[in-house]
Amino acid sequence: MNFVWTVFTIVLVDFASSQQFVGDACTLQSTKSLGVCKLFNDCEKTRKELQQGQFPQTCGFQGTQPIVCCSESRTVTPEASTVEETITPRRLPGDISKKKCRDYSSYVYRVLPLTIIGGVRADPKEFPHMAAVGYEPAPGDVQWLCGGTIVSKNFVLTAAHCLSDMNAGNAKWVKLGVNKLTDQRQEVKIADRIAHPDYRANSHYHDIGLLRLEKPAKMNPNARPACLYLSPNITARSAVATGWGQTSWGGEGSNDLLKVTVELFNWNVCDETYKNQRKLKRGILNDIQFCAGSMTEEKDTCKGDSGGPLQINHTGDEIKYMYDIIGITSFGKGCAGSPGVYVRVSNYIQWIEDIVWP
Repeated sequence: MNFVWTVFTIVLVDFASSQQFVGDACTLQSTKSLGVCKLFNDCEKTRKELQQGQFPQTCGFQGTQPIVCCSESRTVTPEASTVEETITPRRLPGDISKKKCRDYSSYVYRVLPLTIIGGVRADPKEFPHMAAVGYEPAPGDVQWLCGGTIVSKNFVLTAAHCLSDMNAGNAKWVKLGVNKLTDQRQEVKIADRIAHPDYRANSHYHDIGLLRLEKPAKMNPNARPACLYLSPNITARSAVATGWGQTSWGGEGSNDLLKVTVELFNWNVCDETYKNQRKLKRGILNDIQFCAGSMTEEKDTCKGDSGGPLQINHTGDEIKYMYDIIGITSFGKGCAGSPGVYVRVSNYIQWIEDIVWP
């Protein structure tokens, strides 16, 4: 048995580049039947097959533990000419996000915690969840006008107003795994643009959307999903915004991914700043929006940063070197000098999960 396990471990190394995660659907090549990716120790059938010398089909790794494609079988109990199917308890909002956060940590590239303040260049692999959203008003003329966050290999989270642009048309591309927009790594076509059902173009409320990719993104230390912040209460006093937006009002967009540390403001300051906004008929709604920025320094998001993430270091469990997305850049007054408004991600966890991990 020890020999078989050693050989199995060696074989698994070859599959690291096609990583799937626990809970992902898979297809057993031997039977063409559907399965689900599970930890090796959680799949009894696979363990028995290995004891018989049959090597299981692999999905990847979680840390050092192998993940295998486990055949799905439903438990049915015939009784009085009826078939009773085992009912799986409905998951709670946030359950799948927690599990995926742990799964995605296998791609972590260790960097120092976020401490640099000011609009400075991000380090390579520092924000591997960043996505640039591209538009193509004319064939071959791709313009990267918004940001986004990789939340799975098939979806990018962004602002609803970034799903289309008045001048450039619908979002058509995402660029992943780069710090410089001129770099060519992964450019994936967008298959579907999904706005929150309560979003309206004449309002700043519910400014959140998802981009479904035409093909799964390749996950690696340069491009991997971030975690989603689940609590409605943000205890951090500051966070980091990232994007390729303008470095000054009316200026050119940046070719380099920039990061800036911003202060989080309470609802009173935020609501007072935007009390006369035409697209905020009910003012700032604290359960779905919040403000961040600086009143005194040139530290803020700007045009071109829309849809990008506002993030903090992930804490509270054994997962390290991951980021929690607390907000999505929505809108502001110019660039710097007043706080910008962000979508509160925690309010939309169930909506995100129902689409990304149905």
